[in-house]
Amino acid sequence: MRKTLIVLSLFAVCVAFSCKKESDTQQQEAVLAKKYAKYRVIIRKEAEMKNWAATLEKGEDVDLLQEFESVDKDGKKITVAKVRLTDGVVGFVESRHLADKVIVFIGETPAYIRPTVGSKVHCKIPKGTIAFVVGEQANWKKIYAGKIGNVWVTEQWVQDGYSTDPQLLRDARMYEMAVEQLAAEKDSEKVAAKQKLVELSQGDGIFAGLAQEKLAAIESQSEKDQSTEQEATK
Repeated sequence: MRKTLIVLSLFAVCVAFSCKKESDTQQQEAVLAKKYAKYRVIIRKEAEMKNWAATLEKGEDVDLLQEFESVDKDGKKITVAKVRLTDGVVGFVESRHLADKVIVFIGETPAYIRPTVGSKVHCKIPKGTIAFVVGEQANWKKIYAGKIGNVWVTEQWVQDGYSTDPQLLRDARMYEMAVEQLAAEKDSEKVAAKQKLVELSQGDGIFAGLAQEKLAAIESQSEKDQSTEQEATK
C-alpha cells in the first residue's frame, strides 16, 4: 500500500510539473507586435481554422505571437496569424484581417493611390472615420477604411489628418454604432442610438459636433414625418 501511495504521489507531482511547464511556456511566448481587427472577424481554435474560438470586434486589439504560411480549404496560399486575445484566449486568424494600428480622422482628408501628393486622389476620408494602418512609407500611411460612400478604401495612402488618441477612438466607435442602430428597424435600437448621440453631444471634440448634427437631422426628419401624417389625415 505504501509503495502504491508513493507511486501515485510521484505521478501527481509529474503531472503538476508538466502542467506548470506548459503554462510557463505559454506565458513566455514572445509577443511580436500588437495588431487590430479591421472589422468583425472570427478567431479559430486551431491552425487549420475549423472551430470557432472567439469573435473580435472592429478595432479590438490582440497580441501577435506567430505568423506562418498555410493553405485554405480551396488550396489557396494564405498567411495565418497566431494571436492572443486580452482575456488570454489563443487562436488563429488570417493575417489579412489584422492591421498594425487603428486611427481616427479628425478632418476631411485626401487618400491618394500612391504615397505622393502628385498621385491621383482616390477619395476624401470624412471626419470621424475609423481606419486602420496596414503599411508605412516615410511619413505616409497605407490605410484600410472599408467602404466610404460608393468607394472602397483598402490600400490607399494618407499623410496626415488623423489621430491615435484612445478617447477619440472610443467616441468614434460609439458614434459609428449609433449610426448603425439608427438604420435598424427596431424602435429599441433607435432609442439606444439617440442616447449614445446625446451622450456624445454633451462632450467636446469632433464627435460632439457630429452628434449634434445627427440629432438635429433626426429632429428635422421627425417634424417632416409628423407634418406629412397631419396632411394625410385632413
